[in-house]
Amino acid sequence: MSKAKDRKNALDNLFGGGGMAGMVAAGASARPRLSSGAIGAAEINLIRDERDKLRVEVDELTGKLSTSVAVVELDTAKVQPSFVPDRMVVEHDPAFEALKASIKETGQQVPILVRPHPSEADSFQIAYGHRRWRACRELGMPVRGVVRELTDEELLIAQGQENHERKDLSFIETCLFVLRLSSDYPQSVICKAINKDKSLVSKYRKLAATMPEDFLVRIGPAPKIGRPRWEELAGYFHEDGSLSPGHQKAVEWLFASEAFGELDSDERFISILEALSETPSEAQTPSEQSKAQTSPITDVSSSSRKGWFGEKRVAFKQGPKATSFTVDHRAHPLLASYLMERMEELVRQFEEEHGEEGQ
Repeated sequence: MSKAKDRKNALDNLFGGGGMAGMVAAGASARPRLSSGAIGAAEINLIRDERDKLRVEVDELTGKLSTSVAVVELDTAKVQPSFVPDRMVVEHDPAFEALKASIKETGQQVPILVRPHPSEADSFQIAYGHRRWRACRELGMPVRGVVRELTDEELLIAQGQENHERKDLSFIETCLFVLRLSSDYPQSVICKAINKDKSLVSKYRKLAATMPEDFLVRIGPAPKIGRPRWEELAGYFHEDGSLSPGHQKAVEWLFASEAFGELDSDERFISILEALSETPSEAQTPSEQSKAQTSPITDVSSSSRKGWFGEKRVAFKQGPKATSFTVDHRAHPLLASYLMERMEELVRQFEEEHGEEGQ
């Protein structure tokens, strides 16, 4: 049945058994008969006015039928996220900042979907629209939303399907969402939520379960990284979710560096995958570790080396083309300034000692 016919039937029901035609006919029969003479200007204007009023009423009723769910403004403090998180919140997120700027400039164009909170009075729980809610909250403005009565399963299905249709979630966020749902909900619900078949749902869950969740969160959503590269990264983990000693050390070194925190999530993924591929799986012996931490580096080999100087105060990464040094400003602010003040003098001494050989 066409939308036009559906709308006509709905309007007929509203206007009674006779429908729109019946109402118009009834209005016509109730109107006093005009004389057979020429119709005056006043009568013509009366007919036009009644016709225009009727059209306005029909348009208003049609609009109410098409927008039967009202959009309301909600206090962001009374709105809570879904009970199953589906996205990672990262510190540096250009896409979120762009969304916030857009809402600030033109307002919130698309409402969020919420339900009355199942256990807290005068509160709501989000099915979808978490980023819009966060943006409005940070802007100090109410969030526009639609309130519906939803069961837990209905909320999760709406949450997953909306994100899937809008392609808002990255691959690894979808995998984590599947893993979190799998502990409490059957596979049939998960398939509906992400609109994927059972085989893919099983693969997503297995991939996310291979790596520790806190490890994944440290990387972030990595929206440009697809399934093949995540599977490559997962291949470095053992069945219990652990890494070999050498690989674990490489990851810890990256996590401890300030430079890592300044990367976006795609760059974090790439740096970790490169570190794992370049690092031996076995850890250095105590003597090798001590040497790397206390001795200057004089031999640049084709393989990368990583380590620390001092009591984990200065991290270094040495590759075939470059060597970098990192000082965490938050942990060692005085050391960073100390080294910066003396770096130019060290370079000058090197040039005096080595001359053109050091070029």
